[in-house]
Amino acid sequence: MNKEITNYLEIITQRLNLNKKENINLIYLQITSRDNVWNINLGTLEENTNLENNVDSLIIKMEESTFFELRDNVKHPEDLMFDEKIKIKGNLDLLK
Repeated sequence: MNKEITNYLEIITQRLNLNKKENINLIYLQITSRDNVWNINLGTLEENTNLENNVDSLIIKMEESTFFELRDNVKHPEDLMFDEKIKIKGNLDLLK
């Protein structure tokens, strides 16, 4: 897993303002690179190789290049939704 990604995710997850902090353990970021697919639990920042299709969880999927475009403010998140560079699957209520 890319250490630069996990370092940035640690900063971001500390700043999240969720109604229920335990919800973050049900949110996953799936990042795809040319050679790998990483499923990162945002609560633990650990890789989960057996990501189940749990209806209670939320999976945010994007390519590694898209992650860095967001981090570097090259792209706005709303633009990526319309360009279909980010896919979101699961329980959206976890983002409240």
